[in-house]
Amino acid sequence: MENAPLKEGRTLILCGKGGNGGDGYALWLLMKEKGLSVDVMDFGESKHEGAIKLRNQCKSEILRYTEDADFSVYSNIIDCMFGIGLTRAPQGEYLSAIKKINASDAFVLAVDIASGLTSDGGIALGEAVRADVTIAVQDMKAGHFLSDGLDLSGDVGVLNIGLAPSDPDLFMVEEQDVVSLFPPLKRNVHKGTLGRLSILGGSVPYSGASVLAELGATAFALGDGLVKLCVPESILYPVMNKITECTLLSMPDHDGHIAFNAAYLDKAINGTNAVLFGNGVDVSDDGRKVLCYLVEKVDCPLVLDADALNMLSDDPSLLRKRRAATVLTPHPREMSRLMGVPTDEILSDPLSYAKEFAARYGVIVLLKGASSIITDGKNAYLSASGSPGMAKGGSGDLLAGAVAALIAGGREPIVSAYGGAYILGLAGESATMEMGEYSALPSDTYRHIARVVKNLSDRAAR
Repeated sequence: MENAPLKEGRTLILCGKGGNGGDGYALWLLMKEKGLSVDVMDFGESKHEGAIKLRNQCKSEILRYTEDADFSVYSNIIDCMFGIGLTRAPQGEYLSAIKKINASDAFVLAVDIASGLTSDGGIALGEAVRADVTIAVQDMKAGHFLSDGLDLSGDVGVLNIGLAPSDPDLFMVEEQDVVSLFPPLKRNVHKGTLGRLSILGGSVPYSGASVLAELGATAFALGDGLVKLCVPESILYPVMNKITECTLLSMPDHDGHIAFNAAYLDKAINGTNAVLFGNGVDVSDDGRKVLCYLVEKVDCPLVLDADALNMLSDDPSLLRKRRAATVLTPHPREMSRLMGVPTDEILSDPLSYAKEFAARYGVIVLLKGASSIITDGKNAYLSASGSPGMAKGGSGDLLAGAVAALIAGGREPIVSAYGGAYILGLAGESATMEMGEYSALPSDTYRHIARVVKNLSDRAAR
């Protein structure tokens, strides 16, 4: 806290009635001891045992919050109103204080988590403090990086208060975690040694999804030597005009969708190191049969995305028939269908729901969002790279292709999942810098993949 970047001038510490308020009283005592210009304000008697003792030490100088409190005289406001246990929207004087904070020109520092924000899902329960910096007590919380937390937490740091460390099961993905995906290649290699990926996707309504999945995969920068795109016959020629760096397989067609045909499916998956299914396939009876066949017959890693997930939601227990690694890449609404839980429930605690599903069915879940959660049911990884410009149809298809390509190239599925999410996020950030948040397209993100991977591979070679 000593190094927190406060402005020059007077500071106000706002304390709630719980343990977070106790942190505020302790901070006020420390700042007063250092001779700093600081006021402490609260909302009445504390209800927390530890906080009560600290409040008694400050009592003679505590200001009582009132509706006419003037926050304009403060250069800094430190938010210690609510901690990680918040379950309902701030009301009354607390709501009034939050509105005053957000309307002020002060530098705002939140202790542990911005008041009004949930620590599990990063959901703003009504009005919430917009912090410039958040100092997390002992550990970062998932809510700092999920949903509204990305916009309300500001820069996040950690204050170690000496608690005994626990075994962490949530990790933030950083550049150093993905550099190892791209070691220098031996000179004596050929396309057959760099991995083979089969993508089954597309339909008349959604032909572009299969193309974007292929683009994510055939960024040969992701290391695959051979990519095979398998599409229904009715869209073969339109797709052919978009594709130059993979092989194409025309699949039997029924009403513009891939028709179930065991012989052709065997041809599609024969000799491959990973299979991706679902992008643009649409929902159909044939599609359900194809899904069941792939789940039971594919003996290499299988990545399921988009409509494969929607069809899987009819019977997720099908996943228990898998003999090899399986990666699912749902967005929250698809996760809702898979679990039979409202989307709002998923968003309230996405980490717990993703871990529960992954553990139940023995799969890896990449739950997409502004920050993505990747978990095998035991450990979880949070990838916060990316930009608002990626919130467009097709970004998920690119991601699925990238993850499948990394797996086919011989990487561990869980590492491929969080590595793919992180890399696509960096590429999306670069695309947004070039094109702007509104105009950047998934195809722009694709163009930046190679540059991101080159930077990572250059680091790996050092």
